[in-house]
Amino acid sequence: MSPFSTTLMTRLRLSMAIPLTTMLLASATACGGLLDVSDPTLIQDKDLANAFAANARRLSVVQSFTNQMPGAAYESGLFSDELTYDASAYRATDYNTNLDLRNGTAIEQYEANVSYDPHLENLNVIVSRSSVAINGMRSYGADSVRDDYLTQLFALRGGAILQIAEDMCSGFPINDISPSGGAILGKTYLYDSAVVYAITQLDSALAHATDSVQFVNLARVFKARALLDLGQYATAATTVAAVPTDFTYTTDILVRNSLGRQGRAWVADGDGGGLPFLSANDPRVTATAQRTRATQPSVSLYLQTKYPNTTVPMIVASGIEARLIEAEAAIHEPNPSKVVAIVDTLRATIGLDTVATPTSTDALIDLVYRERAFWLYLSGHRLGDLRRLVINYGRPQNTVFPSGAYPILNLTYGTATAIPFSKSAEARTNPNVTSGCIPDQPR
Repeated sequence: MSPFSTTLMTRLRLSMAIPLTTMLLASATACGGLLDVSDPTLIQDKDLANAFAANARRLSVVQSFTNQMPGAAYESGLFSDELTYDASAYRATDYNTNLDLRNGTAIEQYEANVSYDPHLENLNVIVSRSSVAINGMRSYGADSVRDDYLTQLFALRGGAILQIAEDMCSGFPINDISPSGGAILGKTYLYDSAVVYAITQLDSALAHATDSVQFVNLARVFKARALLDLGQYATAATTVAAVPTDFTYTTDILVRNSLGRQGRAWVADGDGGGLPFLSANDPRVTATAQRTRATQPSVSLYLQTKYPNTTVPMIVASGIEARLIEAEAAIHEPNPSKVVAIVDTLRATIGLDTVATPTSTDALIDLVYRERAFWLYLSGHRLGDLRRLVINYGRPQNTVFPSGAYPILNLTYGTATAIPFSKSAEARTNPNVTSGCIPDQPR
């Protein structure tokens, strides 16, 4: 095994070892005595060859998904126009500031210094754990739940890969673990190829579908979202046609939601020309005043209250999103009346006024994407939406992403349209990584 794969294998094994070990030791301690084994902390292969261990590995994926997706939503929210960062002068070069600035070069320098690529590698943990869990569930899962749980595992795996595709700049690797436990040094992916990879996993989820409508609908919404990215609008709409509007799939309520940490997620309001998430006074984006900026005492900071504490789960897929996917598809039929009907029906559920029918295709797109922004606020969708406006609809990046003056530190927004990965950090463990970010190509 090469030094590259040894390092990667260590990181991937550590990413899944502690939660699974904890689950299995809890069971072993309850069932056995001190004299049963010579080393009660040692877990051997034979200990994992059973239905209990297969389910423990599934739960490890669920836990990882719950841990990592709110963090991804936070970071993509900073990079887009959803969140603003309370940067003070001495923090002008830290990771969060440069996400907020869309400053790719500084992010590379940060990640190179710590030999770690935070956004990409945290999502990759879900991918690597799911490989091991899928293999275990196939081999040892109880007959009554095997297919349903495989649907869930493939859906979560596909959702994580889709989040990577939508968030990261092209050229990133997706590393994995083989069924035998060896490191898979991932090839580098472009935006489209990663989205296609996600769809293959979601198709596997749907192929295993049996009784669990919840897991099936999760896979359907994720797949339709991916199809939107590829510009396959009609197929996307067909994929979610059977998803009920009241469907939701959330992160695990037993694992804390990091978005609910106080003093973390400050609501942006027209930053760099972005949407007025705060001043619109829209019931879908709620906030409360907390304090003033470190560098601008006259400016109040408002903490999001969509997740008022860490026990409120994050909705990662929903029937509302399914209807919004159908609305976007209707733009391309073209059927403006259908677009407006879908939008108005959703708005009526929370007492919002109807909207006027736009008179141009661009205005229809603006309407649907504004509705998506408010309905799906701080759920990891916004960065993917902004990229789709650039790639699929040909919008100039400086009219889509925050641009111009960054007043907090008297700086200027950068021009990156996706979170840059660190070539130097990734190349240390994966020799397939030979170049940095590749610019998005318009479709």
